[in-house]
Amino acid sequence: MSLIYFQGLNCYSSSILNAAAFTGVDYRNVFVNLWSETDFTYDQIHHLYLSRRIPVNLEVLGVKLEFLNCCSLKEVEKNLSQLSDGQWLVIGMDAFFIPWTPYYQTLHSFHYFIARKEKKDGFSCFDPTYDRKNLEIAREDMISHAVDICRVYKTSEKRSHISSRQEAQEILYSHPKMQESLLVQIRECAYGKHKNGELLAKYIDALINNRYLYFHYLQNMPLYRGKYDQYFPKEFFLKWTTVKYGLYKASIRQNNQELIQEVCGHFRELIGEEMDIARKLLMQS
Repeated sequence: MSLIYFQGLNCYSSSILNAAAFTGVDYRNVFVNLWSETDFTYDQIHHLYLSRRIPVNLEVLGVKLEFLNCCSLKEVEKNLSQLSDGQWLVIGMDAFFIPWTPYYQTLHSFHYFIARKEKKDGFSCFDPTYDRKNLEIAREDMISHAVDICRVYKTSEKRSHISSRQEAQEILYSHPKMQESLLVQIRECAYGKHKNGELLAKYIDALINNRYLYFHYLQNMPLYRGKYDQYFPKEFFLKWTTVKYGLYKASIRQNNQELIQEVCGHFRELIGEEMDIARKLLMQS
């Protein structure tokens, strides 16, 4: 049983996608419309933006995510005891209590991994972030320290109408609006709202991650195989990273007008490049 992990995935998304793959679906189809996604969920606990489309796309593929009640030790114990053997779970725990992580008994840091219910109430664990398989964690430790448990299982697949051609068309339609909206927010960081730069940088990071995932989708499409790097070269991702770190820098500088102007220039160039990429993909399809 192989684990998948590549750039663009945090430990939560990676665990969800691996658990979905263990149910038998092709996880790559989850990324089909992530390029055009702009409406993310902001996770107040982990302070990052998460894709809204990944759970929706998983459900289309016939993968159900069911979050179990973890409000008390009693609820966790009851939910774990009701699971059938072979059930896949995504577990969120403090890494301080996870034996195979570098933070075990040294540092408190939230981390997600995969668990499978075994006979006699045991659990075998898999961690794509560290590429570790067939691990073990005591049931008592899971009951005491799990703060998030997601049950992942297969249901009936739905018909998907999304294609790479439609995604390219959506980019051409929606990008001008996204550019206008984000430029307004970025410029505001130069006029008394410099601290907003950190939140915008995290939003840009979510956009970058989705582009890595869409890039991975194209790598496995027969039509684009061997040509995908012509559309999304390394320099493209470096430019996006420049925008992200420019916003982080702007968030800690009072006099950041020149830096913000530079960030806006890079962002405009990227939007133009992405629309050119979308046109090339449409010509290829």
